[in-house]
Amino acid sequence: ADYVGSLTQASTIRIGADENGQDVFVPFSHLLPMAEPNDIKIGGWDINDCNLGDAMERSQVFEYDLQRQLYPFMKDIVPLPSIYLPDFIASNQKTRANNTLKGTKKEMLEQLRVDIRNFKKTNA
Repeated sequence: ADYVGSLTQASTIRIGADENGQDVFVPFSHLLPMAEPNDIKIGGWDINDCNLGDAMERSQVFEYDLQRQLYPFMKDIVPLPSIYLPDFIASNQKTRANNTLKGTKKEMLEQLRVDIRNFKKTNA
């Protein structure tokens, strides 16, 4: 992966000088505990079953060139069914709510817990 521009992955920080007076630098990522970017797994829920690539294009949050670069990595990620409670979601979202859990609030909550356990098991 190319981490040019990433403060945590491509930067170094001066931590002092050695016995010869030469500056000593270490990678920023060695100073703080943090996840390795290549180890991060993406998953989640949405009330719409659109893959993340198409959802990204629809939302137009990122600039076109960034979308073009990200699309191949996002097109195969599909959200899990989510909880749809009309009182808590904008009314204009109702028409796109085609990926929703059914049941009581308690049953839907339990399904989210099952999803989390499965995600952890699959991506451990």
